[in-house]
Amino acid sequence: MTALAHPQLAPASSRMVRCAWCRQPVRLIVASKHQGVCPLCVAENAELGWRTVYDRRRGLGEIPANLRAAYNL
Repeated sequence: MTALAHPQLAPASSRMVRCAWCRQPVRLIVASKHQGVCPLCVAENAELGWRTVYDRRRGLGEIPANLRAAYNL
């Protein structure tokens, strides 16, 4: 009777995971630097951050005063 060998995991630098936003494959080491998000999504989020006043779907920003007044929010 032989003992079962445990499968060896690939090192973290070569292990692939999916980005939390776009679901594209990215290396684990890269995703862990950006809290599970690929560098392209990080750059996109940074660009949206400075020009987006409010994005309900992403939960960014606050409702602008004119919309708050128009819809009694």
